[in-house]
Amino acid sequence: AVGREKAGQQYALFNGHIGARIPAMRLVVRDAVRKMRDRFKVVEWGYFVKTLKEEQGLKNVDDISDALLFLTKIGELSYFGNIRLSDMREKSIGLSRGDSSNYDNDMHPTNKEEDYDDDEMDAPRSFLSAEDSFALSTSALAMNEDVSVSNSYDDTSTAGLSQYVFLNPRWLVAAVACILRHDLELEIRETRRKLMSENGNDSQGHRIRSDGLYQGNRCLITAEDALMLWQAKKFTKKAAVRAEEYSNNMKITPFDFLQRLLVRFGVFVPIDLTIEKAILGGKEYAQNTNTNTLPVIIQTGVETENTPKCFFLPSLLGAGEPAEAWTYKNTDSWKTTICHSVLFPDGVPPGLMERITAAVLSSIYAADQGSQNIMIRSIRGDQETALGGQITIKEILCWRSAFFLKIGTRVEADNGEPKESTVEIFATLTDRDSHLCVGSAFMGSGMRRLVLSAKGQVGDGGRKIWFGGYKLVLKSIHRVMQEYRGLEYEKQGFCPECLSKKPVSEASCWDFHVIRDAVENGEPTMHCSYGHRVDTRLLVGIHTLPRMHTIESSSVLSKVDNNGNGNSDNAVAVSDILKSIVLVGLWDGKNKAIVRAGSGFIVDRKRGLIVTASHTLMNIWGDKNIPFGENYYGLSHGKVVIGVIPEGKTQAVFRYFAKIVSKDPSIDGEKRECNLDACVLRITTRLEEDVGGNGDECGDKPEMLLLNNPRAMKKQDLQHLKVTDKCELDEQVRILGFNQGGEALIGPGESLNRYVDFARGYVCKKFATGEDGGYLRQRFKPKEEIVVICPTIGGHSGGPCVNQQGEVIGILSRADPTETQRCYLAPSSQWKKLVKDAKNAY
Repeated sequence: AVGREKAGQQYALFNGHIGARIPAMRLVVRDAVRKMRDRFKVVEWGYFVKTLKEEQGLKNVDDISDALLFLTKIGELSYFGNIRLSDMREKSIGLSRGDSSNYDNDMHPTNKEEDYDDDEMDAPRSFLSAEDSFALSTSALAMNEDVSVSNSYDDTSTAGLSQYVFLNPRWLVAAVACILRHDLELEIRETRRKLMSENGNDSQGHRIRSDGLYQGNRCLITAEDALMLWQAKKFTKKAAVRAEEYSNNMKITPFDFLQRLLVRFGVFVPIDLTIEKAILGGKEYAQNTNTNTLPVIIQTGVETENTPKCFFLPSLLGAGEPAEAWTYKNTDSWKTTICHSVLFPDGVPPGLMERITAAVLSSIYAADQGSQNIMIRSIRGDQETALGGQITIKEILCWRSAFFLKIGTRVEADNGEPKESTVEIFATLTDRDSHLCVGSAFMGSGMRRLVLSAKGQVGDGGRKIWFGGYKLVLKSIHRVMQEYRGLEYEKQGFCPECLSKKPVSEASCWDFHVIRDAVENGEPTMHCSYGHRVDTRLLVGIHTLPRMHTIESSSVLSKVDNNGNGNSDNAVAVSDILKSIVLVGLWDGKNKAIVRAGSGFIVDRKRGLIVTASHTLMNIWGDKNIPFGENYYGLSHGKVVIGVIPEGKTQAVFRYFAKIVSKDPSIDGEKRECNLDACVLRITTRLEEDVGGNGDECGDKPEMLLLNNPRAMKKQDLQHLKVTDKCELDEQVRILGFNQGGEALIGPGESLNRYVDFARGYVCKKFATGEDGGYLRQRFKPKEEIVVICPTIGGHSGGPCVNQQGEVIGILSRADPTETQRCYLAPSSQWKKLVKDAKNAY
């Protein structure tokens, strides 16, 4: 108990002060506090130190502060000085929770001159009991060493909380109880009406303009109304007035200090109601508030533009659970869902979710107000930033047992233009009977699970998810969990593939220690109990694993030599595939130039049919100023020029013209959207002479008709590739095409590349979005896609992806903007019907 032996525990029981010798300095300060308590409930720090110096001869401020911290531990008073974020990063302060039994008789007011009403201080109608409030007033956040993240709206304004000392903790209890009450709405209205009737012209300075915030809502308060409630109570106002009267030129008032204190400990959570959506406890706040009529916080002399004007009160959230607020499934192949949880085998302490909600929202608010350089400690123990750019809170939805956040992160695109990445985050405290509980099939009776999940771009190991707010939220939760010493829980990470493909109740998970070992061993992937292979970076948010063999080592972009060599495995030789690969160019007959280029392959040698990507020849994205879905991007003299690879060569020459004969019918459908990035071309004519260079001379060469001329088409000796709609996960594949991304001294777009190359990779995912399809940009909504890990470059679009037998499983549609080696294929099963329609038409 005295702290000499910790019995294998991290902390000494009872903080080590029971039975320990008490220095005389602390006893002197205690006696001075008890004497001063007859006159003050709360006292300004400078005046307190001055009094001790004059009456007791105490001059060492550090000794006085140490004595106050000790007296706080034993419940004699409430003092929050030295509770600074920088100190917490180095050591745990570990102030204990108090108990109402620690009050002794001489802590009650005895000075009858002050006319304090003790019955009123008990606040019988308040929501917060005296015991609960005292636990707040005598405890500080005991942060773990590996967590160093701010949890307030302004580090500089809340880190140092030594300006006032609460000589009577019951005053602090009563002040908090003024706010945390279920009849808060009624109390605010009655107090406002009373002030107006007493003062007539509202001489107290309160702007009566926030009625819209309280129409049926109970878990929000403005800074102005909080001040109004405190000043309207005789017992709080008199104590504050006396503290100000005997202040040693302190600029901050007791009530402003109290506001910062409540923010610091998560009772008040700053919130910006100008966001797109704010639903708290089932009530919509954002639509009820006009930014031009927001109440203005009382000036304190230290107010900044980031000073919050409205506060969310998590402890006042009413009953209600999220029904359809979240799903672990995705409708977009470029998105993923990651999930972590904390499993409680023996139940959870009361008020846990309220504290987590407060900690998370405070951290997010701090980041939203411009605190980008928030540093945290990673799973490896090193310091790293928690955010990838300036974030903006778009939506907040809160219930008593859950919350949902939608966060936008401002990032810079490759071309230097700003863009925004959006991440959705959901957390809930649930039991095994809930449909939102992951892994519930493996939970026992009485167990509870805290689930944290997020959706966003899967590229680069989910980097935009982790650095778009998820890492900050996860660390905020971890910080709260560290406050509960002795609480038994297990940290777990869930398989994203299981969440996508299986019932969430049966999703497989890894224990935190297993994930940590994988990081330390540099394992790039992990396998769940169902055999799904998962990128380790998705589970830990670390994107440079030690000793990690990166994906690039198994995905190689290769040149093909003049002998057709380029692969060393036991697969169909690249040289046997080359004659079927074609260079596809969009020919502008008016300007006599190739304006766009891609790749494709011959799918029918008799009819001269070619499959390529639609976006090379038409606008399928819905971009403005370009006709949607019109062939050849609406060019009046547009057509397709085809380059082929002559026998024994690897450089293509332009030899044919072609036209579009089949494309996704949904482009011209009622919805005017594209569900498939593929189209079928048919060769129409042959140039009498092959054209090299950039193809500028294609329009000057005489042409020979091949359309509806089977004998002439047969003489072309075209070679086609077989098509299959079967592929397996982890299957080795190759993508062939013509790189237009620039090479050596030639930049992208400076010259038309006619040399074929290929890239090796593997299938990592098969994705089906269902009837409505996913969402990309505006009108491109693919229903099915195959995801492969394979390095590709612009110009490969439309190129075939072949398996080891040389069969086409799909064509390249696009690469992930975040992780370029993560590619998306239009599967053969989707465009085989287009080929069939083209064959039947000719």
